[in-house]
Amino acid sequence: MLQRNPGLAAKLEAERRLKEGISGHKTGLPKKLLELFNARPPLEKKSELKKPKRKVPHIGLANYVTQFVEPDDPEYEPGPPKTRPSSPRRYRNPEMRAQARIDDESRLEKMERVGKQQLREAKATIEEEIKDWDPAKDANVVGDPFKTLFVGRVSFDATEKKLRREFEEFGAIKRIRLVHTKSSGKPRGYAFIEFEHKNDMKTAYKMGDGKKIEGRRVLVDVERGRTVPNWRPRRLGGGKGGESREAKEPKNPTKRVAAGLPARPLPGSAATGPSAPPMRDERPPMARDDRPPRDDRPPMREDRGPPPDRRGPPRDMGLRDRDMPPSDRKRDREPYPERPRDRERDGRRERDRDDGRPSKRVREDEGRSERRRERDVL
Repeated sequence: MLQRNPGLAAKLEAERRLKEGISGHKTGLPKKLLELFNARPPLEKKSELKKPKRKVPHIGLANYVTQFVEPDDPEYEPGPPKTRPSSPRRYRNPEMRAQARIDDESRLEKMERVGKQQLREAKATIEEEIKDWDPAKDANVVGDPFKTLFVGRVSFDATEKKLRREFEEFGAIKRIRLVHTKSSGKPRGYAFIEFEHKNDMKTAYKMGDGKKIEGRRVLVDVERGRTVPNWRPRRLGGGKGGESREAKEPKNPTKRVAAGLPARPLPGSAATGPSAPPMRDERPPMARDDRPPRDDRPPMREDRGPPPDRRGPPRDMGLRDRDMPPSDRKRDREPYPERPRDRERDGRRERDRDDGRPSKRVREDEGRSERRRERDVL
């Protein structure tokens, strides 16, 4: 191509000579930039490193084979640690029993262990308090026990003045004692009211139960600490009974399995109660041989007669009301009773007729017609 176009060849040759004249290199780059592309000098050759000779010869494992643990030794398979809970284990996920070996106690096991420990401590505390509890020797308990009324479930905002105002309607009150905690001084939620007369206390016992004081309904009872032998309050494991404060068995099958209980409560347990009927799946089927034969069944009494007809009187299948002549129809013979609003409407119509003025509906229709004519004229 350059041979065919000598002008282009001459132009390119002039540019090459110009570049070589600037830097002495065919690319025309400056010398400082060309020095970056020069090769580095070769590395100096050093003497080889001498490896130190090992003074200890290599020894195999043959001398230590006798020290290995044999299958019969107690150290061959280490046992579970002492902190590992006993079986059966309890997990929130029941599949963990078969999927993993966990030596630490789970959250459910820890809650159960702490709960049992707290229960033991509470029982020990109750036993110590029972030894020291004697209401007859208490300095704060004064007055006649047969004239004293126990009031429970009292609001913490209630005062002696409020209790006196509510129970004075049953009789004269001699003394009121609101029980407070010895350590903190906070109210315990019950009080003792001593009346002047025994009959007033009986009246308050009969009529005061369920009275609403400061937004709560109170419970009244006679004082049993000094009148009933071997009586203990509820905080010491006594009382008159009622619902227990212990945790009940869950009814949800998932929660029951997680707690280590059967999926469905057994009949007679705490979850179902002693009188609950058995579950459908747990009811044993009656065998054919256990059924009484037909001959052993009690015979039917002959003097009993046919069974009574519980369907009511027979319907009249004759002519229906609409098929009867107009004079014999029931609705013509017995009209519907007149309602009060019908009588008021008829009375208004008669008054309008007597006054000689049209009714309200007629006046409204006339007013609409008049407005329509005015609109047509405009």
